[in-house]
Amino acid sequence: MTKEENAALKAVTIFLNSYSKKDIEGCLAVLTKSKPIMVLGTNDNEIFKTTKDVRAAFKKDFESMSDIRWGKRRNLYVKASPTLACVIVEMPVSYKNDEEKVKTLFRYALTLVKENEKWKICAGMASVPFSSGTYSF
Repeated sequence: MTKEENAALKAVTIFLNSYSKKDIEGCLAVLTKSKPIMVLGTNDNEIFKTTKDVRAAFKKDFESMSDIRWGKRRNLYVKASPTLACVIVEMPVSYKNDEEKVKTLFRYALTLVKENEKWKICAGMASVPFSSGTYSF
């Protein structure tokens, strides 16, 4: 990976690590403050266009989730130009939801922009895929 690709991946890693620690401020620290944002969550009603919306969504997540643990990355794609980067990552996650243990797979597609020489997330999409053969269009 190039220096810029490593730096973009580092920003995403900070975001994911902050999420697993239920650290909302840590998550928000790697979101852009100078550009519009758009984040699509795993539910059809989760469309966030402001930092305030993202903060509220994470607060809601953390009210019912605990012991969040990311597994080893399965698939990773990182590309970066001097001012724009894309990170796509797939990894297992386990957590407790109201004391029920949950294990699933998460996929994130994130777009990052340069802001004061640091990579910041400006757009993203989270996905929880269905197992093969369990869903049809």
